Amino acid sequence: MFINSHLATGYLLYKLNIFEKKWLPIWILSAWIPDIDGLWSSSVVEHHSVLHTQIFWMVLCSLGWFIGHLKKKLNIKTFFIILFIGTFAHLFTDYITARTVGIKWLYPLNDVDYFLYPIIPENGNIPIWKMLVPPYLTFYFENKLLTAFEIFLNIIALVLYFFSFKKPN
Repeated sequence: MFINSHLATGYLLYKLNIFEKKWLPIWILSAWIPDIDGLWSSSVVEHHSVLHTQIFWMVLCSLGWFIGHLKKKLNIKTFFIILFIGTFAHLFTDYITARTVGIKWLYPLNDVDYFLYPIIPENGNIPIWKMLVPPYLTFYFENKLLTAFEIFLNIIALVLYFFSFKKPN
């Protein structure tokens, strides 16, 4: 899934109004943060590091929430709840839209990539920045259903964003 779609997912989670409005940046960051491993990965396939495993986020967020609980700091607990939900949404949407590498849901118990539609790992043996040009871009958009899903997420997020400026009567 492309970064803009992960950001849109974070915004849509924010619009569920689970927590106060001040948490918008954390919602957006949490839905994107697993992709930070792309900064040090040599290819698209390699960019799915431990940051793309649910166990990592479960452990990190549980520890963070527990520290917040011990210190009686609601903001710390809220931060780690949002981080967990956002990173799970990231992994779930990557699972749905996987093209070259899936999600290792059961890591470290096994190293199997799980994906909804068939993937072609060899197409991911390119540098991250080459995702934005053909032939990878063409390959990525071959699955019309997955392309529509990503476009739909972005459109819904944009519509909700622009309607948030509409003044009530």
